Amino acid sequence: MGGMKDTHGGNIWEAAQKAGLSPEGIIDFSASINPAGLCPGARTAVRKALRLIASYPEPAAAALKKALSAYHGICAEEILPGNGSTELIRLIPQVLKPKKALIAEPAFSEYRRSLEYNGCKVDSLVLRGRDGFSLDVDRFKKAVQKGRPDIAYLCNPSNPTGVLMEKEAIVDLAGFCEKAGTVLVVDEAFMDFCEGLGPLRGLSPFKGQSVKKEAARFKNLLVLRSMTKFFGMAGLRSGCLIAHRGVIKRFSGNIPPWSVNTLAQAASVASLGDGAYIRNTLRWLEREKGFLTGKLGAMKGLLVFPSAANFLMLRINAGGPGAPELKARLFKKGILIRDLAGFKGLGPAYCRIAVKERRENALLVNAFGDIFS
Repeated sequence: MGGMKDTHGGNIWEAAQKAGLSPEGIIDFSASINPAGLCPGARTAVRKALRLIASYPEPAAAALKKALSAYHGICAEEILPGNGSTELIRLIPQVLKPKKALIAEPAFSEYRRSLEYNGCKVDSLVLRGRDGFSLDVDRFKKAVQKGRPDIAYLCNPSNPTGVLMEKEAIVDLAGFCEKAGTVLVVDEAFMDFCEGLGPLRGLSPFKGQSVKKEAARFKNLLVLRSMTKFFGMAGLRSGCLIAHRGVIKRFSGNIPPWSVNTLAQAASVASLGDGAYIRNTLRWLEREKGFLTGKLGAMKGLLVFPSAANFLMLRINAGGPGAPELKARLFKKGILIRDLAGFKGLGPAYCRIAVKERRENALLVNAFGDIFS
């Protein structure tokens, strides 16, 4: 495992090759994807869409935009579908051409990679453990005032910490950044786990913290959403950018043609309309995150951080194995976790695990128990 790059989680292909297993033989806790996979309606839609594979996809993904509009409760003109949110993360610096950027870190590595690839100088605001890795709004404002970045990035809920910011704080920051001439990018890749639709809202204690509707009135606020995590379609790639319609028009002229493939469009439209799947996912997460938090939190040598998402960040206390060693030991059992040693502000004491189904979660708890007993 020492030779494996850890840029992203979820590389079951490389892991399987190193372990001498099939990809299906790896229990992957490194990527936080809904273990239910595609909803039944999406599976049916994909099979039907196979008949259209010889034709180009719908260029502007009009049906998908309509479905996203209904799901998020915003106008279709304020939405740009993409080949996963990572494509849109790569597109942002290409279109806006920022010279200076600020990232609240630890954070998803693609923000920095895409900015630096496009010649942008990147500064970090490193979140502090003593604050529970929550964002100090005043610190962020001071960093914007001092550095005068063209663009700034937040992830809400944060990846990899799981911390959720309140909407009011982000709206305040968006207004502050607008006056400072800074574009604020808010990555809400895991926000679906924090909100339900209509009567589902009562299932989530984190409801209503998205700033997707506020993006329509701020010309400097870009909101990224992913379908990969909640709707279990990492292999199909689907996400969207939500922003002021003038901003969306500008980005639409720069995104590659046929960005979202036919199967991804079909699966996305079906998934967005499946209320039972959404309801079951929120209930599964509440149950299984509670199970993992209780079992792992009771182990000596481990600290489990509260999380609003479908993953948990863990800190290994002094005397225990570092995250790289823990990852290697678990890998011998066919279990893959996310080592956070390379993330700014974290280091070798931190790792991240996805929430999966009870059978896999119990296997992980037993494997951790052998090490932290």
